[in-house]
Amino acid sequence: MNPLRQLFEQRLTQAGGSVATAADLDSLLTGKVFVSAHVVCRPWAARATSHDPREADVALTGCDAIIAETGTVVVCSGPVETRLSTLTAATHIVLGSEAQLAPDMETVFERLADRLRPGASPASLMLITGPSRTTDIEKTLVLGVHGPKKLVFVFTEEAGGAV
Repeated sequence: MNPLRQLFEQRLTQAGGSVATAADLDSLLTGKVFVSAHVVCRPWAARATSHDPREADVALTGCDAIIAETGTVVVCSGPVETRLSTLTAATHIVLGSEAQLAPDMETVFERLADRLRPGASPASLMLITGPSRTTDIEKTLVLGVHGPKKLVFVFTEEAGGAV
């Protein structure tokens, strides 16, 4: 196995996320499903039962980069991938490829430099590490308050495509 992939999977799992296989996708795409317009998601477009991510139980999106060091998925918002598609469903499933793996954040910013320059920048750059979590003053951890309760990553090579 690719060492960067192995590190990413380990760190994502430590952060509370999970890695699934393409075989798991059918069982994960249940309830109201939003499928983004990202090219990697097109094979599952017919599974969409909601065109509004705010109404979805599950959101299926692509990503722009993957940081192995921290188990982080990087998503640039814009016309194809909106911020809402990554924030509002209880479960966020992300599709990406091994080619998008980077060892660290510095490498991701180097690779995305042209897209992040003034005048070309996305509306937002989301760095997603595990499910949404917050804690109150009594240090009670709560998942899913500011985003998905569950984050699942699937490598597209196993899903029959590549980004």
